[in-house]
Amino acid sequence: MTLNQHATELVLAMGLGDRLIGSSLLDNPVRQDLKTAYDKVPVLSEKAYPSKESLIGLGPDVLIGGFGPTFSEANGLPPDQFRSAGIGLFTIQCKGQKLTFTSLTDTVTALGTLFGDPDAARKLNTRLTKQWEAVKKQVKGADPVDVLVFDSGQTAPTVGGGQGLADTLVTTAGGRNVFSDLKSDWGEASWDEVVRRDPDVILVVDYFTAGSTAQDKIKQLRSDPVLRDVTAVKENRFLVVGLTGLGALSPRNPEVAADIADELHPQG
Repeated sequence: MTLNQHATELVLAMGLGDRLIGSSLLDNPVRQDLKTAYDKVPVLSEKAYPSKESLIGLGPDVLIGGFGPTFSEANGLPPDQFRSAGIGLFTIQCKGQKLTFTSLTDTVTALGTLFGDPDAARKLNTRLTKQWEAVKKQVKGADPVDVLVFDSGQTAPTVGGGQGLADTLVTTAGGRNVFSDLKSDWGEASWDEVVRRDPDVILVVDYFTAGSTAQDKIKQLRSDPVLRDVTAVKENRFLVVGLTGLGALSPRNPEVAADIADELHPQG
């Protein structure tokens, strides 16, 4: 059973969807190439984690969570109770972990071991590595472009920091995260600091539970008089990126890096 979308898509991308007895929590529309496989997996809840009772009742061998805090009292998913029920726990990524492309391929390898199918892991890693290397080749020698990763916020912006996967994707795509000095994956900054750091491009993070659409966020940024002289706003350089591929280890990561590279360094 997978509890987060990126975990579900990793398993489906490995061709192991027939081993899943359930999934939950969507942040973005399911990838088209995985939609047929996804539709065959029962969905317990699309907008929240299922209850611990429903999960234990399903009797999975393993629960695959997307984040370190997934299995926690705060989410109503206390790890000890699952272990007491004989259910194993696997976490895709942990809080405070610096995420790189190697983190992705190592996770895929570990999933291959978990499912007893290392060949499925090798095949997916071969494809992901080929896509990743193509992005690096595209931007080789290009001057870095200053990028703001904007999640949300009216009074103060929540931005992508230097510890998260977004920072790795921006850097690989030939960018420079203007808040890379923020020692966390996501954190609060200030609008004055956004103005001072003057990003050339703004990545707008999109996900279902955000409370506002990506277009609403862009409208907010365009209409804020404080930001009128920011290069990205003046030049209308916004790129909408789904949270599933930007903020979590997933088979989308190389494609997101490629989309960012195309925005930062358009090919002729």
